[in-house]
Amino acid sequence: MGDTAAKRHLSRAQLDEYLNLAAPATIVVPGEPICRVIIDPVRHELSLRAPYRNDRLDVAEFEHVNARVVADSGGQWYEVVIAYADHAHEAYLLLGDVADMVQLSGVPFADAVRSALETFAQLIARSSSLNAEKQIGLYGELLFLEKCMHLLPPPSVIEAWKGFASHEHDIVFADVSFEVKTTKSERRRHQIGSLEQLEPTVGSSLWLLSVQLTSGTSTSGRTLGQLVDAVRAAAGPALSSLNACLEQAGWRERDRSQYREYLALRSTPAAYLVDDEFPVLTRSIIQSSSRRPELIMDASYRIDITSLTPAAPPYPAESFVNGGH
Repeated sequence: MGDTAAKRHLSRAQLDEYLNLAAPATIVVPGEPICRVIIDPVRHELSLRAPYRNDRLDVAEFEHVNARVVADSGGQWYEVVIAYADHAHEAYLLLGDVADMVQLSGVPFADAVRSALETFAQLIARSSSLNAEKQIGLYGELLFLEKCMHLLPPPSVIEAWKGFASHEHDIVFADVSFEVKTTKSERRRHQIGSLEQLEPTVGSSLWLLSVQLTSGTSTSGRTLGQLVDAVRAAAGPALSSLNACLEQAGWRERDRSQYREYLALRSTPAAYLVDDEFPVLTRSIIQSSSRRPELIMDASYRIDITSLTPAAPPYPAESFVNGGH
C-alpha cells in the first residue's frame, strides 16, 4: 500500500491484534462514503459495509464469499463477508482495495467488489487451477470416458479410469489399456511424461489414442465445464465415484469460470498399438541399451506420429475412433 493507503488501513501487526481478540471489532475506514470493516475472529470472517445504493451485488461464483443487504444504524448497508480461514491478511487487503475504489475513485460498491474479487480469483487460479496442458489432457480423457459410458456400465468405466494416478495408464480394462493423448497442434505431436507411460502391462495390450482439438464456438464445441457436466449426466448412480476421480484429476467446481474456451475435435481420433514398431522410450529399453541404466532416473519426450498409419483398436475404442465423440 502507498502512504495514503497505509494511513487508511491497519498494518499487519495491528490486524493481528484484532484477530487475537475474543470478540468482533469494527474499524471505520476514513473517507466518504463511510466504510466499516468488521473483524470477527470467532467466526473467522472479515466483512466490509458501505451504504446501500440499490446496485445488484452478486458473488455467487466465489467460494467463501457472501454478500447481502443489512439494516444498521437506521439505514441499509451492503455487506460483503469473507470466510478467511488461514488467509486473514489477504482477505483484509482485498476489502481494503474495495474501500479504496469506493472512497478514493468513486467506484460503485458492487463494481468495486466484483473487480477486487475477480483480480483475487485470477491470482489464486494461477496456482490452483489446471494449466492449459492439463485442461486439454483432461478434456481428451473425458471425451473417451463419455463414449465408453454409452457402451459399457458407467461404474466399470469409472473404475477403469486411472489417468490421474502416477505411473498408471489412463483407462485400464482387464485385457487392454488406453493412453489418451490430446493436442491442439495440427500434427499429432504428443508429450510422453515418463518412462513408464507407454510401458505395456504384462498380459494386456496398450493403445495410444490420439485426440486433436481446436477452438470452437458455443454451437460447435463445449467448454471443459460442459463436458464435465455431460460425463456426470452419463454416470448415473456412479456419480459420486466419478466426482471423486474428477477431484483427483484436478477438477474443482470453483474454477469452472476459468475454463471458458469452447473446444471441438480437429479430426477424428486415431488409435495406435504400442508395440515394437511404435516409437517409445521405456524403462525396459533403458535397461537393455544403456551402460549405466541405474543412473537414469526418468525422462520425458515428444513424439510426432502424424505419419504413422492408425490401426483398429479393440472395443470400446473402435467406436471412438470411427465416430469421434
